[in-house]
Amino acid sequence: MHTVGMRAHYRFDHSWHVDASPDAVLALLEDVRGYGAWWPSVRVTGGSLAAEHRTADLEVRAPLGYRLRIALTERERSPSELRAAIGGDLEGWCSWRVAPEGAGTRVDFAQEVEARQPLLRAASPLLHGAFAHQHGAVMRAAERGLCTALRG
Repeated sequence: MHTVGMRAHYRFDHSWHVDASPDAVLALLEDVRGYGAWWPSVRVTGGSLAAEHRTADLEVRAPLGYRLRIALTERERSPSELRAAIGGDLEGWCSWRVAPEGAGTRVDFAQEVEARQPLLRAASPLLHGAFAHQHGAVMRAAERGLCTALRG
């Protein structure tokens, strides 16, 4: 995980190994409206499953107690990658990539966003490191939840 540029600009990278096939992992990650079932920090609040423009509205709760409201719009899908535009309190993009690794799958998450929510944007210069640390905690919870869901 690293941050770049302006203090309201964030870039994150996370990699995990899961004991499941790439197809199983990708199927779980494609179901954005189901994220709340395995990702404790995420609550799905809306969206659309229209084939040409799939979207999901999410509320992400950070361990410090603040909430981010974001809208994901699918931009690209391949047999090994999902990419979405992010809008709302953050603006930018994110992607999930999966690849076979040993008997399981390597999962790579990347995200680059700019804080847009006024309070978050104003606090970013002072709390940039704390916000980045909170993102790491949210993603560690995602890794645990994903692994548990794939075992079940």
